[in-house]
Amino acid sequence: MAVVLCLLQTVSLVAQDDSAPLNGISAKVLFIDYNTPNSIDGFKPTNGIELAYLRNINQNFAVGIPLKVGLASIAGSVDKTVIFSLDAIGQFQIGNSESIVRPYLFAGIGMVFEQFEENNAQIPVGLGLYVRAGGSSFFTLQGEYRKSLEDQRDNIQLGIGWHFKLKPQPRVDGPLDTDADGLPDAQDYCPNEAGTMLANGCPDTDDDGVPNGEDDCPTIKGPADNRGCPSNNPAPVTPSQPSAPAVADRDGDGINDSLDQCPDQPGTIALKGCPPSAPAQPTPTAPVVAAPQTQVPPSQQTQVPPASNTIDSDGDGLVDSRDQCPTMAGPILLMGCPDSDNDGITDKDDRCPNTPGEALHSGCPDTDKDGIADDKDACPNQAGASSANGCPDADGDGTADREDDCPNEKGNASNRGCPVYDADNDGIADKDDLCPNQRGPSSTKGCPDTDGDDIPDKNDLCPTEAGVAGASGCPDGDNDGTPNHLDKCPDEKGTNEGCPDISREDKEVLAFAAKNVQFETGKATLKAQSYASLEKVAQIMTKYPRYNLNVDGHTDDTGDATANRVLSEERAASCYQYLLARGVDVSRMNYKGYGESKPIAANNSVEGRERNRRVEFNMYVR
Repeated sequence: MAVVLCLLQTVSLVAQDDSAPLNGISAKVLFIDYNTPNSIDGFKPTNGIELAYLRNINQNFAVGIPLKVGLASIAGSVDKTVIFSLDAIGQFQIGNSESIVRPYLFAGIGMVFEQFEENNAQIPVGLGLYVRAGGSSFFTLQGEYRKSLEDQRDNIQLGIGWHFKLKPQPRVDGPLDTDADGLPDAQDYCPNEAGTMLANGCPDTDDDGVPNGEDDCPTIKGPADNRGCPSNNPAPVTPSQPSAPAVADRDGDGINDSLDQCPDQPGTIALKGCPPSAPAQPTPTAPVVAAPQTQVPPSQQTQVPPASNTIDSDGDGLVDSRDQCPTMAGPILLMGCPDSDNDGITDKDDRCPNTPGEALHSGCPDTDKDGIADDKDACPNQAGASSANGCPDADGDGTADREDDCPNEKGNASNRGCPVYDADNDGIADKDDLCPNQRGPSSTKGCPDTDGDDIPDKNDLCPTEAGVAGASGCPDGDNDGTPNHLDKCPDEKGTNEGCPDISREDKEVLAFAAKNVQFETGKATLKAQSYASLEKVAQIMTKYPRYNLNVDGHTDDTGDATANRVLSEERAASCYQYLLARGVDVSRMNYKGYGESKPIAANNSVEGRERNRRVEFNMYVR
């Protein structure tokens, strides 16, 4: 039990370490044998199921907790016993994580409960293998021997099932605050500009809660319902009529008198038509303190010279000569250009004119605050990396986690984010290499090819001599599929040991001759009607010079067996002599008598006995 607790503690510690990725969960069907290990007669396998959780500690070692439920034929029990077991195991995996087939060894300790009444401790040891079926799924086969600490409880278990690899979510260390203004980017309306909490993280010079980008009086406090201006200084109101009336502009600064807070003094757009305040002048005796004035930084002071005309075509309060969009009504602070989404960026400069956004992204929003505008972000609702088009990329290899089979290990995009392993350094990745531990060319998928005929040595019957695939890698001069060293006719195509096949017509002639060669009754003398058939046999022998001929004589079972054998051999000899006389070389022929030993029909009828009395002509390659 102490070992179990130690293993469970190890699992807990590993679970707190993000560098040790989750391996997965398994499900298996079990075949359980209590008889064989305990020398009990009668093989009575039973069944069960297993569910297991497994976690990798490193590339090769993992710990797991299998839970099993099943039935067992236990000695001393008439009925099958329901068993439950809980184990803690250590597993050593051989090879690397990208192998298609990966063997493993395991051992551990567990507790088995029988009918919830009795229990015994068992020590499981065994081996198994994973066979990759997909990016995160594996077929598993496992065998184990379980040594019990009680008598008659040893058992063998075979498991067949499936293993699923789990992938961890990338860890986020804390909220991002790009502009360090104390408000997380997720809540900051201006994440790249330091601002105030009251203005939702945006700059607010007069600290009235209205962001500068929306404040028509950015240096004077005012309520939000008056666009940040004091109540006694109403914010500019866009005229409702799109006509082009003449503008009353007494001071000629280009701002309608109804919107000009200093209608008799030329001023700036930023100060609503008022001139900048002059600095106070000191006296020789004492400093003179200027009355409080609203100061505007020089960068915001845009002095507008008197307008050359008083026409305001779009009726937005800014005369056409000063209006950058004279035919479209817009805010004065935006030089008269429209801003449909009110994000402070004019439509003509706004890449997303109908969605409020940020100047940093040309007016487009960045919902997940990852510095990549939504219109260019493949994962706009998840903070990510630019190398992965805005999607999460835990290992920073440029392959987004959702497409990365190895999200915590840098790899190549061509290998779905996993490292490319090449054990034999032949330039072919192990996952594509049929011989990962032996160097070979790509033409043989990484396997050695000594003779360079594009046939791997392991499949090449002639590995040191270039050949062809049709002859299993051996030379084949006539290209008939039979290697030269086995071809009895190396200069002629054929499938009969490399020689030309006997045609169907010629085979029929030989079969006809076997039926029609006739002899005098009880003698070996040929009848004249047999000569025509034998003549055709001689012609066939001339046609196929690489073939030999066996002339085999046979009889029925009438009479003495020894006499029948002698007669059959004499008849075969008569045919043999005739063929010699017709020019067939003696070295190409043999004859033999078999008597009644090889019938082709039953001897209990006239027809059957007649068929059995025959001479066969069997051709074969020399």
